Amino acid sequence: AGHDGVLLLHGTDTLAYSAAALSFLLLDLPIPVLLTGSMLPAGAPGSDAWDNLVGALRVLQEGHARGVQVYFNDALLHGARVSKLRSDAFDAFAELPRPRHAEHAPVPAALGYRQPRREVNLAVLPLYPGLRAAHLRGLLDSGVEALLLECYGSGTGPSDDEELLALLREAYARGVLLAAVSQCAYGQVEFGVYAAGSRLRDAGLLSAGGMTREAALGKLFGLLGAGLGRDEAQRWFALDLCGENAD
Repeated sequence: AGHDGVLLLHGTDTLAYSAAALSFLLLDLPIPVLLTGSMLPAGAPGSDAWDNLVGALRVLQEGHARGVQVYFNDALLHGARVSKLRSDAFDAFAELPRPRHAEHAPVPAALGYRQPRREVNLAVLPLYPGLRAAHLRGLLDSGVEALLLECYGSGTGPSDDEELLALLREAYARGVLLAAVSQCAYGQVEFGVYAAGSRLRDAGLLSAGGMTREAALGKLFGLLGAGLGRDEAQRWFALDLCGENAD
């Protein structure tokens, strides 16, 4: 109470994940939250730390739209769209122009920033040639509540692997939330484009549309952590809450 904004200094390796998670944990917060950091330590010659810090403070002083954002290398980036794209350059962070066409929904009180959250057991699995059903079984048997699959292209995968599809169907029947993002930097999941995608959808996977890995993971945490059941969480996952999946 009594604050006009919040500035968080954060390491860059997981900054995009934190920005995405905070975007969904602080829905409808009436003040801005800004994250920044640096690629070089503050005491290193030519460090970007001070430019980022001063720039972030200036942005807060001047005022900007509420929500969670990242300030880095003179750019103001949406917290639920930003990704780290470079490991050794000052312009390490960017918003990729992924297609985002979800329907926007007002934030219910049950998902607002005042709502306590619990710990959630989440997992991310990129699909790759050679992935075996046994690999997926080991992950699902660990008690995950939600699994985010990073699919090929528009949402395809090894749909001819009947054992793998059966595992997905069994997990869905147990109440596991299954969601899919695209591995493509500029991609989106559209299951109906190819038969391979349709089979994954029929096994229980939910499209994350144009959301990034960071956004989808943070959104799953925010929804399930708020105590929503799987079916209700799926409904809100498909809607846009803070600009993560709608322009």
